[in-house]
Amino acid sequence: FRAAAMAGDAVAMNCLAGAVEEGLAQVDEPDATAADWYRKAAEAGVVQAQSNYGLALMQGRGVPRDEKAAVDWFVRAADQGDPDVQNWLGLCYQDGRCGVLVDDAEAARWYMRAADSGDADAQAELGAMYKEGRGVEKDDEKALDYFMTAADAGSQAALDELRNRGLTA
Repeated sequence: FRAAAMAGDAVAMNCLAGAVEEGLAQVDEPDATAADWYRKAAEAGVVQAQSNYGLALMQGRGVPRDEKAAVDWFVRAADQGDPDVQNWLGLCYQDGRCGVLVDDAEAARWYMRAADSGDADAQAELGAMYKEGRGVEKDDEKALDYFMTAADAGSQAALDELRNRGLTA
């Protein structure tokens, strides 16, 4: 990966950063080196690198901790359609994690994007939001639809909710 990364291949930059992070490529300062390669790949538009660099910023791993910049990188990845990051942003806004204020409407917006991509955890979270009327208008029918879709996709939280409603064996 090193030669391709040095030649400007953004995907190789992301792979090299991962290899450094996993200890597969020996360098003097692995955390800083991995973060630098993730940043370069992220700036070139590699979605996975954007979320990885955001995580490095969130944790202060190889770079100074910066939650605001981390969220900015997470949003870039989410805007490119990464359902895992969309779900993560939903959690951030739901719980006030990641240096953002609690905002149920924003949480629901991110969960909807992830749910539309088939993310079962986001579907279950969105079901709960419709059930409780948090961030969205309370709607038991939509809540049930989201719980059933999430359960079909293997979400334990959704299965538990359906069991509590007496809708599964």
